[in-house]
Amino acid sequence: MLELLPFDGVGLATLIRKREVSARELIEAAMARIDRLDGTLNALTTRTYERALSRAESIPSNAPFAGVPTLLKDLIDLGGVRRSNGSRLNITNVPKNSVAYVEALEQSGLSILGMTNTPEFASGALTDNLAFGATLNPWDLARNAGGSSGGSAAAVAAGYVPLAQGTDGGGSNRIPASCCGVLGMKPSRYRQVSGEADGGHYFLRTHQCLSRSVRDSATLLAATENPSNQLGYAPVGLVEGPAKRRLRIAVTIEDTFGAKPEASVQEVLQATIALCTSMGHEVIEVANPVNGHAMFPAAEGIMLAPMPRLLTQVEALTGKRAEDANILSRATVDMARYGATLPADARDVGLAYFKQLTQDFAAFFQKFDVWLTPTIPVEAPPLGYLSHDTPFDLALARNRQLLGYTLAANGIGAPAMSVPLFHSSTTGLPIGSHFMAAPGEDRMLYELAFELEAAKPWGQRWAPHSAIRLRQY
Repeated sequence: MLELLPFDGVGLATLIRKREVSARELIEAAMARIDRLDGTLNALTTRTYERALSRAESIPSNAPFAGVPTLLKDLIDLGGVRRSNGSRLNITNVPKNSVAYVEALEQSGLSILGMTNTPEFASGALTDNLAFGATLNPWDLARNAGGSSGGSAAAVAAGYVPLAQGTDGGGSNRIPASCCGVLGMKPSRYRQVSGEADGGHYFLRTHQCLSRSVRDSATLLAATENPSNQLGYAPVGLVEGPAKRRLRIAVTIEDTFGAKPEASVQEVLQATIALCTSMGHEVIEVANPVNGHAMFPAAEGIMLAPMPRLLTQVEALTGKRAEDANILSRATVDMARYGATLPADARDVGLAYFKQLTQDFAAFFQKFDVWLTPTIPVEAPPLGYLSHDTPFDLALARNRQLLGYTLAANGIGAPAMSVPLFHSSTTGLPIGSHFMAAPGEDRMLYELAFELEAAKPWGQRWAPHSAIRLRQY
């Protein structure tokens, strides 16, 4: 059924409603694509084919996605299905119940075919772990798919499914979207129903999808939105197209450490500026308003302070030092050891920093509607650039480098997106353009995404190692 690859999820749902194809046929076609391609790309950790097939006939045709296949990142609870968190420690962990976000996702009509690869506990900007290995990039098998939602990004870029769920705790949907040439969205904090087992919301992490089209992402946002979120944001609802309003777009070239990206990324940023200007938006260059030397220690205080508990758990389970147990990766053990050296108030200090940064950005967004930067300062990194056994000091530096443009949005709870507008003029690899709006301004960001998609369509650009190429065999 390769003739259906050009359709996005909403388009496939329309075909189901017209009875031109059945949900079961779409599931079986996606299964076949996964089985043909994933031995190379390694995007999945768990398959749930039988579960999806058993539910196919019961999905209402009037649901927004009406049986369209999808995938979940292996970092969220789907009742009765293994959640490994990309770790040997959780290789037999099977939650009993689905979280509210997954329930809403399934109520939208999506059929879940499996779980996608992620770095151990989503703790790196590239996808590689001791339990399952690295996820390869469909555009170049010598490069990583990005992280931490790398499995989901690779699966969408390769045409397994039109959209796949991911989490974003520092750039985790947007970085792999840039590497793989798809759309990666991060909503405002508290915008959606909870994706956590305790019903709460982690401070830095949000849930949304990677997709080939804007309308798939907008449709899923509407389906998983919490209309009574705790910050009182007005509901977004279903965004269906661009707005007429012209925006004031601030643009910054340097990252939060003052470093410029590589030449091809600068070239794409200039092309994005020219595109936005041609659409009538006002683009103003500004200095980076964030100091990475202050932001990253604050974020690490929030993210890494709880990690020593993993070491305690492994050592109690095995009777060995975590370094010798061969359960956690070297990268995770090193980060947990580093976390143990942080002051007892590291989390509180980090939260206080981001509270002040949120106030600073409130003033910034009084002057500008949107902030444009690169998504990452390099093209998709080669395999091994950041792996499960990278020495700690190098891993810390490279994670900071790759998150240098994206982390601020998580810290202040703002919506942000990586949009696949352009490719490198030298390698042909996709390079994302990153847009961030004020907290709560998800609708404005989606309206801009629709406009950018119409001006520079990307949905039919296919990677060399994708399902569209199966026609050749």
